[in-house]
Amino acid sequence: MNRRSFIATLCGGLAASAAGVSLASAPVAAASLAPENAARLDAAPAEFSQYWRRPRRRRTVCSVRRNRYGRRVRVCRTVYY
Repeated sequence: MNRRSFIATLCGGLAASAAGVSLASAPVAAASLAPENAARLDAAPAEFSQYWRRPRRRRTVCSVRRNRYGRRVRVCRTVYY
């Protein structure tokens, strides 16, 4: 996810959901970042700003069951551990 658009969306969402007469009466402009703040966000290390999920361990477990005609069939499913 782009860091700049995430921060802008977050600020815009907070501004739109804020309750109050002053905010409801005045038109709310979209939050824009100053160029120096945008450059600082783009220079931030990616490992602290974006989420990475490691792969889960999995294996296939099979069992033999009978189908609706009485025939034996193998049914396999993936199990995460």
